[in-house]
Amino acid sequence: MRQLLVECSDPGIVVSLAEEFENILRQVDFARAQQLQRELQDLARELGTEVEQAWHGFRIELPNDGDHPLAFGNRERVDEAHVQQLITHAAERGIGKFEMRDTLLLPQDGPAPETREQYVRDLADSIRYEYLDDLHLLSRPTDLPDAMVAHRQQLMDEHVAGVLRARARDATVGHRWVSASVERLQKALEEVDTRAEAVMLYELTRLNPAEVKLEERTRWAMLAARLGEEIEKWLDSTEESLTFLYQRFALASLAWNECQGMGPARPILEQRLRALIEQAKEIYTADAVDALKLAFKDLHQSPLDRLRDISEMDEQGVETDE
Repeated sequence: MRQLLVECSDPGIVVSLAEEFENILRQVDFARAQQLQRELQDLARELGTEVEQAWHGFRIELPNDGDHPLAFGNRERVDEAHVQQLITHAAERGIGKFEMRDTLLLPQDGPAPETREQYVRDLADSIRYEYLDDLHLLSRPTDLPDAMVAHRQQLMDEHVAGVLRARARDATVGHRWVSASVERLQKALEEVDTRAEAVMLYELTRLNPAEVKLEERTRWAMLAARLGEEIEKWLDSTEESLTFLYQRFALASLAWNECQGMGPARPILEQRLRALIEQAKEIYTADAVDALKLAFKDLHQSPLDRLRDISEMDEQGVETDE
């Protein structure tokens, strides 16, 4: 008898450094995260046994839930009032400003938690997801631009609905009816695809990206990557609206996934990603640069390769060569 096992965590408390993700990438490497951890431990000890006990069990995490890139988490029952007392004093002492919140996410785990390798891995994952969270683009693949959705829906109504209605009235039955219906439906859908793609290509060329809102502009950029047309026009215009380097890296990574790393978009995206890694060396910590390299490597891997790397990460370390 087969059983489905579902793993979940108990509710826990996470204390996060209240900094923008960009500042984390620029200023907080793993050594700095460890230093913050030690400073909080020392402060908790100074504030008394109750606070020290409340802080016991918190460890470095990057849980990737929202815009909280560095956190200290604990899945045990804790005295929240004493934890709040600690982070209030931490702000007063200049250690840092922290926020406390609930979480249902699993803690960082594995044979060797709280390692630089784990920190770099979680930074790499955060780099990809931060931009998607900002623009609410968590669907895979990214949705079509609204205008193209409406246009294809109209084509479906015109070319497919009639075929389905006709097949419903057809007198044939059984396998012959199924085969004939599939054949006619396929031809209708191919007609819709041809007409829709022609309009998509026309609109990619005609539209001025500056007149399109950023979220829609991102969808047009992803469509350009999938179709292999007007790629640089839409990527350039979308990049111009992004403040931080990691956002531009995430945009190019998203486009890579949309075209599955193939077609005319691949060399353009590969060049951009490599250039962004080089730029990052001037402004980001070494850990953040290695995270970008790891994210770049992930794009070239199959899902099986990625799982194998994660399972071996604590034993072998993170490979960051390009």
